Order: sequence, then structure tokens, then C-alpha cells
Amino acid sequence: MDPLPFPCLALYEGANTPKPTFFDIFEEAMIECAIDSLTNNKKKLWSTPQGWILVRDAAAAATFLQNPRDSGDKIHLPHLPEDLPSKSTCVLSGKPTIPGCVALLVEPFATVIWYLHVGEEDGEWTRHEYDIGTQRLDPPIDGEDHEKVPICSIAACRGKFYFNGGLSDIGVLEFSPSAAAASPVFSSLELAGEFEVVYRAKVFLVESGEDLYMVMLVYHSFRCDKTDYETRVYRMDFSEQPPRWRAAGDLAGGAFLLSPWYFGATCSAAELGLHEDCVYAFVPGDDEVPTCLKMSSVKDGWDDFVDVPAAHRALWMPTDS
Repeated sequence: MDPLPFPCLALYEGANTPKPTFFDIFEEAMIECAIDSLTNNKKKLWSTPQGWILVRDAAAAATFLQNPRDSGDKIHLPHLPEDLPSKSTCVLSGKPTIPGCVALLVEPFATVIWYLHVGEEDGEWTRHEYDIGTQRLDPPIDGEDHEKVPICSIAACRGKFYFNGGLSDIGVLEFSPSAAAASPVFSSLELAGEFEVVYRAKVFLVESGEDLYMVMLVYHSFRCDKTDYETRVYRMDFSEQPPRWRAAGDLAGGAFLLSPWYFGATCSAAELGLHEDCVYAFVPGDDEVPTCLKMSSVKDGWDDFVDVPAAHRALWMPTDS
């Protein structure tokens, strides 16, 4: 069986679909995958922007990082003790083969993270409940008019995790090099600059070439699951104090890969045959909009679409793991 083309999409047809099917975005066709750990319906998968796939095998009580290019290339980890939601976000602080790498799982609804120092002897997953403030609920839910702010978009850049990127500030999460040290440290970084007010948008954070980018999908309708949006990209300028977002006219020849929930990765467009300076965003279908892949050129301003089989969720298996 031929190896998977990269990047490709691992599609889950429904919310409770146990295993994915694979879609070739170049040939626009379904394909087979020869890697058992990516197709076994007893395993749960989380894709990382760094190219590795976090796999939790409940039956075998095993957890590992899988290289999707090579079935034999695995990094075995302590078993993740809880069956976390499939919509959790998984990010690595860097290459998992380098000492000090932190594997981070962010739950999608609860204000809870799980983290692990990869490769550390006698290491284990640590559960940490965080509190980064509250936000107003309008309308109230179950009589509550406020809720704790959850981490949504997140990316690893220059040894730190940046999350919930906004126009005036951004969250920062830092870990000690050793699991035996203090708890993770949360802080907020004030940003300079002024921006046009945006009323409805999805925000993704992406690290590329040690630069931090923010992709905003600005919607022109009241629903955020349609393709009617404008793609805006900003790059963080850390050289100024305070730092500021600056509009990006290109992606330095790269391509960004986005999918719900808050997954954002980068890859070399030229090496993989993608359009340079282009954002590829998976759009789940519904009764009104078919499932598709929307391509938006940051440099030239065009949009194009690839039809994708109906899917509730998709994982990118993208980059240079």
C-alpha cells in the first residue's frame, strides 16, 4: 500500500465515528492508510501542529506519539489516565525527540489542561485546572450569567505557549524544564496597536519559522460555520515593546492548515505541492453548506474550494515530523 500523501485529511463522518477515513486533497479522492494505529477504532487520535499524532489506546492502556509517515516510528509515553474529548487540542512545545519538550492537551469545554515532559524518566501526565478570568454569558445558561474563560486557540512559539490571541492582549503559558518543578505559569501580554472592530470571527494561532501568526476568519453572516468569511493574517512583532500584531502580506512561502477545533499548522508549500502563501481551512458541512476545503491566498487575494466527503470533524496530517 502506498504511503499517505501529505498533507491529507483524516475525516470523521459523525460526532461518534470511532475511526477516520482518509482524503487526498490533491487527487480529491478517498485513500487507504496502512498504519494500524491511525485506523484502529479502539484508539483515539489528536493531531499536533508539529506533525506527530498523539494516540491513546484504551484497550492496551498505551499512549504514544506516532509519526504518520512511518508506522514503526513511535515515541512511547506514560498512559494518559483519562479518556479526554476528541475535540481537545494537542500541541508540542518543540520536537519530541529533543529533551525538555512538553506535550500539552487542552480540554475544549472544561478549564483543564494535561501536560507531560516527554522523555523524562518516571514522568506522568499532570492534570491542571486553570483560572484565567471570567466572561459574560448572553443569554445566561442554567441561570448563570458568567463562566470561566477557556483556552481556545493556542500555539507553541519560542519555548512558550501563546493562547487566546486578541487585538489588545494575548495569553502566555510557560512550563519549567523539569516536571518536578513548579506548576505552569499563566500570564497576559499587553499588545500595542489599533484594529478595526470585528464582531464575528474565528481566531487561530499558528507558529511558522519561530514567528507567531494570528489567522482571523472574519464572517459576514451570523453563522460561523459557513464559507462566507474574509481571511486576515497578522504576524507578531516581538521587536517592539509592547509587541504588536502587524498585517501579513504573505506567509514567507509557506501554507497554513486550519481545522476546528482551533488546530493551526504550517508546512512548506513548495515541498508538498501546495499554493504558497495560502491558508487551507477545513469547513464542516451542514444542511446548508457542503463539507469543503477553502483555500485563501494571503498574497494575491483569491479564494478557491475543494469538495470533501461529508464529515463532522477532520484532522490534518501535515508536516515535517
